[in-house]
Parts: sequence; C-alpha cells; structure tokens
Amino acid sequence: MKVYTLRFFEDEHGLARRLEFKAPDIAGAVAIAQREAAKRSAELWEGALKLCTIGRSRPEMAIFAVS
Repeated sequence: MKVYTLRFFEDEHGLARRLEFKAPDIAGAVAIAQREAAKRSAELWEGALKLCTIGRSRPEMAIFAVS
C-alpha cells in the first residue's frame, strides 16, 4: 500500500493539520480523503506529488468537488 497525505489549512472549521494514511491506490485514497474532509477543504498528496484538492461544493449536501 502507498502512503498518502491529506493537508488541511487553517480555516473556520479548524487548525492546519496533516493526516497520513495508507491506501491501495488513488481511488481508495480519494475515498478516504472525502470521508476525512467531510467539513473542510484539503489537498491530497502522494509523496511530493499533489493529486487533487477536495472540498465540499455545497455544505448542506454530500457533494464534493475534486480538482
């Protein structure tokens, strides 16, 4: 399994932090990242490579924007 990092920045929902986790592939990492970033935006990294930014596009619904 590969190690991924989810980077949160300080915002109205909390302080800046990093969360490292293992996933079998990018799809698994994105699924975990969406669950962990349920109320905040975050960047998903694999080592030095930024994979995407994950954020809730509509706070009242479980709709995420991945870019």
